This record gives sequence, structure tokens and C-alpha cells, in this order.
Amino acid sequence: MTTQLAPAPSNALVRKASIAGGLGTIVESYDFFVYTYLIVYTAPLFFPGEDPFVAILSSLLVLGSGFLARPLGGLVFGRLGDRKGRRFTLMLTVISMGVVTFCMGLLPTYATIGIAAPLALVLLRLFQGFSAGGELAGSTTFVSEHAGKGNHGFLSSITPLGTAFGAALAPGVVALVTLILSEEVMREWGWRVPLLLSLPLTLVCLLLRLGLEDSPEFKRLAAAKTVTRSPVRELLVDYWRPLLKVTLLSASVLMIGYIINAYVPLFLQQQAGFEPGATATMASIQGVSAIVFTIGTALVIDKLGRRTTMITLMGCMALAFLPVLIIMKTTDTNFWISAAGFALLGGLGGAIAAPVYASLTAVFPARVRYTGAALGFGLGAAIGGGAGPALAAQLTQSSGNPYAAAYLAIAAALLGIVFMITIPSRGVADDDGKMVTGDEPAAAQPAADSQQTPVPVGSQAP
Repeated sequence: MTTQLAPAPSNALVRKASIAGGLGTIVESYDFFVYTYLIVYTAPLFFPGEDPFVAILSSLLVLGSGFLARPLGGLVFGRLGDRKGRRFTLMLTVISMGVVTFCMGLLPTYATIGIAAPLALVLLRLFQGFSAGGELAGSTTFVSEHAGKGNHGFLSSITPLGTAFGAALAPGVVALVTLILSEEVMREWGWRVPLLLSLPLTLVCLLLRLGLEDSPEFKRLAAAKTVTRSPVRELLVDYWRPLLKVTLLSASVLMIGYIINAYVPLFLQQQAGFEPGATATMASIQGVSAIVFTIGTALVIDKLGRRTTMITLMGCMALAFLPVLIIMKTTDTNFWISAAGFALLGGLGGAIAAPVYASLTAVFPARVRYTGAALGFGLGAAIGGGAGPALAAQLTQSSGNPYAAAYLAIAAALLGIVFMITIPSRGVADDDGKMVTGDEPAAAQPAADSQQTPVPVGSQAP
């Protein structure tokens, strides 16, 4: 084992990396969620002649199809990120996401091209999910690798904070467009506008990322010539246990998150009687709540530890979900009461994401960190995020119980607590895969005088 010097990143570099990383997840989240709030308009256009429930369910399955491609995207982009660098790979992910969403806004409907329309929609969602499979974990990896002592959890929370911003922006844009355009225009062509607006967001993010350097961790590996040639093989052979843990944890959390963001808006319309515009406004409010809750969690996670933070929030989610849905359905379409309930669920959902993202990057050594985080999160997304909204809708329809989604979310929350217990509460994996306390990668530990710090570098895996 040899020793290398890793320069501590300056505060300006950390800020720049955080902004660029967070903006990328805003774009990813906006692109992925905006389709959800347009389902009431797109369902009859791409699945005409079907029972309204079947059309909605078909649209939710299209939403879920995007998650199926995330593990493959995690493998491809994760491998690129661990071999060619985080910055290069994150440029590719944001470009591909923006282009795909823009193309969705140009897509002809069933009335124009027949069965090719829903098939093209599914294909674009698959490409969108493929790109997202590399963006979220890659951004978390990139930003967290700028962490110093005691702020790994805080910097890892930048990604879910960006997700929360995107989750607030998507329904906000949809609500604004529905206010400007009539219902008839929205159903004719207005639904395309929020999708097309993804392009300028993508361009801004791309310009920011063009000015970035790679993360200190990857530059250290490259300088020491310890960049792995086979990150996927090394991950599956040497680090399959942490991969399994983050997969199961991600699945439980993403099932809850996408029930909140994709199914609850439909619940508000179909069970509580709200109009799409009102629902989108409430969704935007809950997105703001998620931002506030995520910031609060980011400020305390390094003090409380990942495990304590996660278990507390998951317990609150399990207790709150059913009462909130009951209140939404039984308050005679009272906007502010329902909005407050939605905001509580969204806030807890956003806050829960912070310890999950911190765990994604903490349990893998730098050599396979991008691949491990991306594949684990992608598999969890395919299992939990993809199935959650459609399963909630199907359970509600088949059981006749309007609150079936709440029981599904409660079960996921309890399982999430069990999975989180298996993950270390503090520390980050060093080059040998051992957890190092101090909430920082051993190679990126800044000295108190901001000078270079000697760090051990492990040998490359075969």
C-alpha cells in the first residue's frame, strides 16, 4: 500500500460542484415527474377508447417502464463514471435526459400515428429511465466526494434537495400552464409545453457542468493509477453485500416516494374530487415542503447519524400516511387541509431521501462508488419506484378500499427501517471497503490548515 497526497477542495470548488450537481438532479426530477402531472391529459390521447381507469393504469405502467431501464443505466453510466470520470459521465446523463423529455413533447398522439404513439412513449420513457439511472447516483457521488470532515451527510443531501426542487417545479409549471391555457387547449396541445421547457433547464445545467473539474477522489485514483478496469466485476465479487443492502433500502424508500408523487395526485382527483389544476398546485406546495424538510435533515444528519435519522423519519411516515389519506377524502374538497396533508407526506418523503443518498455513497470505496451507487439505486427504483404507483392503483381498484395505497406505504416504511439497521450509521468506506469514521473519504480528508494530507491508496483489484 502506497501513500499519495490529495489536495483539499476549496470552498469555492465545493459550492460550484454542489450547485452543478444539485441542478442536474432538478432537471432529472423535473423530467421524470412532469409526465406524472400530465397523465390526466395524455392518458386519453395515447390510450383512447379504453375505460378511464384502464387508461390511467396504462399511463402509470408507462411511468413504471422508465424505472425498468434504470439498472441498465446504472451499469453503463456507473462503469463510465468509475473508469472515465464523474464529470464526463454526468455531462452525458444530463444531455440525454433533456433531449428525451423534449422529444416527448413533440410526440404525435394515437390519433395521428396509431399504435406507434404509445409504443414511442414507452420507448422514450425507457431512455429517460436509462439516463436517470446514471444521473442521481452520479451526482451524489460527485458532490459527496468533495466532502470534508463531518459534512459527508450534508453534501450527500444536495441530491435529494435537487430532487425536491424538481418535484416542486414540475407541478408548479403544470399548474401555471393550466391557469394560462383553457382545459380544451391543454388537452389539445398545451400538455406539450411543460415537456418542451425541459430543454432550457438542460442547457443551463450543461453550461455549469462544462466549467467543472472532476472530483478530488477520482483525480486521486487517476494520479495513483488505481482506477479499476472492471468496476462491475469488482463490485459484484467484492461488494455484493453493500450492493444488496442499498438496493433493498432504495426500493422501500422509492416505493413510498413515488406513491406520494405519482399516486397521491390521482387519489386527490379520483377519490377526493379535486380538479387537475388544484392537484398540481397542492403538489407544488408539497414539493416546497420537501425542500424545507430536506434542508432540515441535511443540517442534522451528520450529528445524529444516518441510521437514527432514517428510522425516526420512517416511523413518522408509517404513522402519518393513513390518517392523511382519510382526511383528504373526508374533508369535502377543502383545499388547504388536503394541501397540508400532502405537504406533510411530501416533506417526510423528501427528508427520508437524505440518509438514503448518504448511504449510497458511503458504503462503497471510491474505485466502484459510482457503479455501486447507480446500480443499487437503479435496482431499488425498478423494484419499488416502478411498481409503487401502479400497484397502489391496482390494489385500490381490486380491493375497493380507497386507502389501500396507505397500507402499501406503511409496509414499505417498516421494511425500510429493517433494511436501514443493516447499514452503518456513520463513516465512509476506504479503499479497502472498511468504514472509516469521521464521515469522510480517507483520501479526501482536508487538514486543518488546508494543506495536503497524506492518504493511503489501496492496490487495484484484479
